[in-house]
Amino acid sequence: MNALATLASDGPAADTVTPGVLGFIAVAAIGVALFFLMKSMRNRLAAIQVERGEPASAEDSAGAGTAETAGPEADPGTAGSTDAASPSS
Repeated sequence: MNALATLASDGPAADTVTPGVLGFIAVAAIGVALFFLMKSMRNRLAAIQVERGEPASAEDSAGAGTAETAGPEADPGTAGSTDAASPSS
């Protein structure tokens, strides 16, 4: 019976802290600002123009990728040569 009396009281207990109207206004203002920021971002993303060239063939992309990422060891012109600037011991 005591729990029902507590629930039926006019408001929260005197020692209970609630956010109140100021907290609601702050959260609502953040929500409104977020709405306009998202709207602005959507418009800016829609305005971005992306150039789309012809897709490279599989042979072109495979050949270019291995030569660029393999390093100088993979270059057949320099594989057997020695550097003339390095001193020999």
